[in-house]
Amino acid sequence: MNWHVIARTDVRRSVNQRGIWALVGGFLFGFGGLAALILYVGDPNFQGYIELLKAGAGLLVPLAGIVLGYESIIGEQESGTVLLSLSLPLSRVDLVLGKLVSRTVLLIGSIAAAALVTAVGMIVTYPSFDAPTYTGLMAGIAGYGVVFLWLSIAISMALSTSRRVIATSFGMYLGLTLFWDVLINLLVLILFRFQPPRQPETWATFSTFVGPFTAYNYLLSELANIGPLPTVARTSTAEFITPAVAVLGLVGLACIPVIVGYLSFRKRDL
Repeated sequence: MNWHVIARTDVRRSVNQRGIWALVGGFLFGFGGLAALILYVGDPNFQGYIELLKAGAGLLVPLAGIVLGYESIIGEQESGTVLLSLSLPLSRVDLVLGKLVSRTVLLIGSIAAAALVTAVGMIVTYPSFDAPTYTGLMAGIAGYGVVFLWLSIAISMALSTSRRVIATSFGMYLGLTLFWDVLINLLVLILFRFQPPRQPETWATFSTFVGPFTAYNYLLSELANIGPLPTVARTSTAEFITPAVAVLGLVGLACIPVIVGYLSFRKRDL
C-alpha cells in the first residue's frame, strides 16, 4: 500500500499554505489568549485556566477538526485531482488512509505547537503551573478534535457535493456537541408518550454517556482531575460508566463512520 505517499504529499502541501498556519494561530490565540486574559485580571490561577480551557475547547476544537477535514476528499473530487492521484499506482484505500493520517498529523501538530508556545509563557508567569495536568489536557483536546476530524472526512467521502458535506458536517457538530443530551431526552419522551420512567432507561444513560462531549469531559475529569464529572457519571451507578467505555465510544464514533463513508466512496463513479 502507498498511502504514505498521499500523506506525505498532503502534509507538505498544507504546510506551504496559509490555512494550516491560520489554524496554528487560532489555537495559539485560544490557549495563550486565555492565559494572558487570566493573568491580566490579576490572579494567575492554573486550575481555573485549565477548567476554562477544557470547556471552551470542548466546543471550539471540533470546529477546527471539521474545517480541516470536510474538503479532504470531496475537494479533490470536485477539482479533478482525485483522478490524477488514482491514475498513479494508488488505490482509493491509499487515498483515504493517506488523508486520515495527514490531516490527523496536521491537527495534532497544530495543537502541540500552540500548546508548547503557551506552556513556555505559563511556566514563567503561572507559579502553580503543572506540566502533567497541562499535558493531559492537551492530549484530551487533541484526541477529541481527531474524532470530529475523522467524522468530517467520513462525510467528505460519503456525500457527492461540497454543499452537502458542509451542511452535514456542521449539522453533525451541533447535534453531537450542543444538542446530544436534548435529543436523547426528547427521544425518551416520545417513546414513553411524554411520561418518562422514574428510573432512566439503561440505553438512554449509555447513549448520553458515550456522547462525545460527555465522554470528553468525563475522561479529563476522571483521568486528569480536570473539572467536575458530567451529571450522568455522578448520578448513575451503571457498570459501564468507566474510562474504557468512554474511550471505546469515542473510537467507535470516529472509526465506524469512516468505514461507512469509504464503502460509499468506493462505489462512486468518479
